[in-house]
Amino acid sequence: MRECVCAAMAHEACSTDRDPRGSFRGLTANLRSAGVSFLHSVRAIWRYMPDEFSAPPTALKAPRATMSVEEAFRVVFPGVMVAMFMAAADQTILASALPAIAGALRGVTDLSWVVVAYLLAATVAAPVYGHLGDTFGRRRLLMIALAIFTVASIGCALAPSLPLLIAARALQGLGGGGLMTTAQAIIGENVPPRERGRFSAYFAMLFATSSTAGPVLGAYLTEIASWRAVFAINLPLGVIAWALARRIPPSDQAGARPFRGDPVGTLLFAISAVTLLFALSSAGHRFAWNSWALYALLALALLGFVALVRWERQRADAVIPVRLLEQPAILRSDVVVFFFAACLFSTILYLPLYLQLGRGVAIGESGLLLLPITLSMVACSAFTGRRIARTGRVVQFPRRGLVAAMIAMAVLALSLPRLSTIAVLVLTMITSAGLGAVMAPTQVIVQHAAGRQALGAATASIAIARAIGGAVGVALVGAVLFVLVGRGGGEASTTLNAALEGGASFIAGLPQAQREALAGDLDHAFRLVFAMIAAMAGVGAAIAATVPKPEL
Repeated sequence: MRECVCAAMAHEACSTDRDPRGSFRGLTANLRSAGVSFLHSVRAIWRYMPDEFSAPPTALKAPRATMSVEEAFRVVFPGVMVAMFMAAADQTILASALPAIAGALRGVTDLSWVVVAYLLAATVAAPVYGHLGDTFGRRRLLMIALAIFTVASIGCALAPSLPLLIAARALQGLGGGGLMTTAQAIIGENVPPRERGRFSAYFAMLFATSSTAGPVLGAYLTEIASWRAVFAINLPLGVIAWALARRIPPSDQAGARPFRGDPVGTLLFAISAVTLLFALSSAGHRFAWNSWALYALLALALLGFVALVRWERQRADAVIPVRLLEQPAILRSDVVVFFFAACLFSTILYLPLYLQLGRGVAIGESGLLLLPITLSMVACSAFTGRRIARTGRVVQFPRRGLVAAMIAMAVLALSLPRLSTIAVLVLTMITSAGLGAVMAPTQVIVQHAAGRQALGAATASIAIARAIGGAVGVALVGAVLFVLVGRGGGEASTTLNAALEGGASFIAGLPQAQREALAGDLDHAFRLVFAMIAAMAGVGAAIAATVPKPEL
């Protein structure tokens, strides 16, 4: 399988003149081989760990004692760390590679769906993995999610067109949603409650590092090899993560209760979420802003979510944790995470695009310039985690962090044409530092409010909020951005669309006057983008101020 991926990348790098239809048969054979390998992998996973299913469905096992902090860090954390790194980094690794993908596959209008499809599929999958993990064992579900994610990454690397790439990204998201949910639930299962705050800080640092390192890695792989390499890299990482996950102790409650599925709830949630995201990402180009079709889709999504809430309230074993949202601490914390994710993913995805097109920065340099953002976010996450462990106070950190992000983005929106590239990066560092203070406290608040019995459902609610928040943020910002740069008409619109497909190299070949006019148009468009991110951070800060204070 490794040779297939390498051959595909070498073909693109060295012989782009060949008719793509000539290699389609080979790509199809490779994908068929990958699918067979995937089925064999899943069957092998289910043969492992038979002890998890040795007890009758109705016989409860004696609860296993939780590990010490040192033992959990040594045995459990490595197994979930690589899996979470893959899931978090893959949501942002395309940021620096998107212009190259747009140029190779010719699809600027639907480009945001390369990211949105992954986030949306992860959103749908997260509660399903939480539901299945409580019944069949979280370690087993983690390994299945790793198999799906890795095989789908191969499909992405071999995709010959944008629609097939989007489809492979959706399949990849079905695995990625399980990586996040099961990894966090495994920590809650094996770590004493008083120590979960420390591991939540570790997760926040890992999430910040992998999310912001994704564009750097994507830029490096795109420049030295191809955009296909950003997907092929998941093959060795998936093998390592799968081997480490086998070291995690099996769940002591796997098979302790009969499985009761909730297909109606899952279907309602999937349809509602897909409809909402399709409407948001299509506004302004597929459908006019005042189109009845757009409003019909939004109304359909709203009705679907209302029906979902009514259905899940009647279910004793609902796949979507609606009843948990009746607790103010969980509901408001999830809303805070929603706006946090919308700000984070919009910033990480569109900042490299602005640096490349608006400031003429090369692909590799745009990725490297995000390193200060990584460092500031990691440093703030580490500081927040230590303060929580030392003082037991959690509620003030998300509010202060989102206020700092709002102020920095507001300054960017107001002063972008007059700011140097260094000033833009400094303000973005302040934004990322503020966002770094959000995840660890909200994780602690939600898990503490839910209790051990609802740990999986509570973790799934955070994953849902983060995934759908990131998808909505990216879709909204992307829709507005592409409306501004692609639908203005005339020569400026043609030049902007060509710049989106050609990248910094296209801009470098323009006459000086045309480059200055293009920079002005891009500054205008991205000022509105940064203003939208500031507004989302402000709403999140206002809601964070209302989260009840837990008694830790």
